[in-house]
Amino acid sequence: MTKTMQAASAARETYAFLDLLVLLAQNLKLLIIGPLVAGLCALGISFLVPPTYQSVAVLQAEQPTASLMVTASVLDPVIANLGLAKDETLEEARLRLREKQIKTTVGRNDKLLTLTVSDRSAAQAQAIANALISQTYRESQPKSTVRARLETQLAEARERLKNAQDASAGLLKRLEANVSGANAGAELARGYAELLGATGAAQSQISALEAQLEGLSAAQLVQSPTLPMKPSQPKKGLIAIGATLGAGLLLLIFIFLRHTWRSTAINPDASERLSLIRRSIRLM
Repeated sequence: MTKTMQAASAARETYAFLDLLVLLAQNLKLLIIGPLVAGLCALGISFLVPPTYQSVAVLQAEQPTASLMVTASVLDPVIANLGLAKDETLEEARLRLREKQIKTTVGRNDKLLTLTVSDRSAAQAQAIANALISQTYRESQPKSTVRARLETQLAEARERLKNAQDASAGLLKRLEANVSGANAGAELARGYAELLGATGAAQSQISALEAQLEGLSAAQLVQSPTLPMKPSQPKKGLIAIGATLGAGLLLLIFIFLRHTWRSTAINPDASERLSLIRRSIRLM
């Protein structure tokens, strides 16, 4: 009995598979020609879409600089200098640049800032990227009271460095003369080592303060904005392939649904259920 049921089940599966193959064979031309036509149409439409070019620059900078690049203090002068707000308000042009044309990413490991600017013109994309970087340089420099405070701290750090260097030079002469005995020599050596540490700390502080006063500069530019030769968008090949696959999938679903509907219409029980569903929908 069990073997008979297994054989019947296998036969039903075989018949169902054969029915599927017959259905696909009957609609083979539609499944081939339809997606090809859709892909060719999508390819033709992609040639009508205006191309977009991307200019890419890389800087040694972190997230605060990436955030600074899309602020109004940087974008507004760029818009004004390049005349980017033709038929828009300044706010609309700023929003368009921030959301559609400018992209900044900071590498998690290398801490490099990648600036990508998109535009319909390759030269304009490069010009916007250059203007953004130049304006970011200016905005990164400290202003007014902050600059005065940093300059005061820098002067004090230089004075401390000079005093530490003078003191360490005097101690070094006394160590070389070695006229104070062994105990005194050990004290002088410790004092000399402490002065060397203070000298190194002062030098580090001076370097940090000078970097803050200078802000960003061309020294941080790893890669200047590129002049793209080929458009980045639209990707015509991907559009055509996507349209072909999508049309093929939709046609396949349509064929199965049509076959199911026709098969259901032939079955009296299924037809009665469909009529009930239609009446229920109309009542809703």
